Amino acid sequence: MRRITGTALFGLGILCILFAMALAWVIVPSQRKVPLDLVPPDVVVETAGASFVQAKTLPNGTPQVVVENAGLRSITGIKPDFAAAAGLDGQTLVWNVYHSTRRIDTNEMINSAESRVALDRTTGEAVPWEGQCHVEEPVPCTPGNVSFSGHLYLFPFGTEKTTYQYWDSTLGKALPIEYQAEEDYNNLPTYRFQQVVPEQQAHMNPDSLGALLAFLAPGATSGTISYRATRTLWIEPQTGAIVGYREQQHRELVPDVGEKVVIFDADLQYDQATLDAVGKQAADGRYQLMLLGVYVPIGLVFLGLVLLAVGLLLARGGSSPRGGHRAADVTRPLPTPVP
Repeated sequence: MRRITGTALFGLGILCILFAMALAWVIVPSQRKVPLDLVPPDVVVETAGASFVQAKTLPNGTPQVVVENAGLRSITGIKPDFAAAAGLDGQTLVWNVYHSTRRIDTNEMINSAESRVALDRTTGEAVPWEGQCHVEEPVPCTPGNVSFSGHLYLFPFGTEKTTYQYWDSTLGKALPIEYQAEEDYNNLPTYRFQQVVPEQQAHMNPDSLGALLAFLAPGATSGTISYRATRTLWIEPQTGAIVGYREQQHRELVPDVGEKVVIFDADLQYDQATLDAVGKQAADGRYQLMLLGVYVPIGLVFLGLVLLAVGLLLARGGSSPRGGHRAADVTRPLPTPVP
């Protein structure tokens, strides 16, 4: 009976070790994907003081464009498009993204935008899709009017210490974002990345550019937009979640005559509610990945080794030497001599 029990425990130990290997190297890696039903929390970046252009209408009905100074709050909301994603390969998310920027003091709308983007569930990168679009005016988003590339809202599961491509909406293309250092941020271990966009000319709709020149640079007949930015992102590497964000952006109107005019200057960061929401989501995802991919496999290996050892001891201790035990010698009394 001991031998049978030992063999069973030995086999169970092997199964534990094999299951641990499968969890760590097959099952968990295959599940490192963004769930199709994930609904990301709204993301808010804000600054207490910024310079920006605001279009206004005077009491007499006359339109006016002026440079204002006030706090700004930008909100990005995401709604997954399950129907569109269902028509793809199962490895792609489709997100409808809504963005708006308002003054903090008066809640007046400064600008708004809408996008539709397809993202790889594992790498987080934008993937080619005929339905992608982007618009910054109150008109329908026309499919195919933009070609998103690089990372926008997600980084890969298992983010590495390397350079990635990150989307710049002003220039309409992805630019390098470089790994800088490991850093504890938002109560999580993170990798800090930074993208520096050197000063360069940015495209602007001709009608919008003409309006800026008319109001802010009287006498100018043409002009350009000068743009530079620095973005710093803190990424939780297990999940690829962006748990910290800072954007320093500067734009100037450069007319063909007269002085340059600052039309946007702001240092935007996540507000506390966003830090709490994205931090919790990343912490939960990190815990699940570490639990199933590291801690449970280690526990199973330890249990398996114990079962193997106990099984071997029982199997060996349950057998007896061949031939049994020798009977003890019996000393017989000597016969009494006959006289």
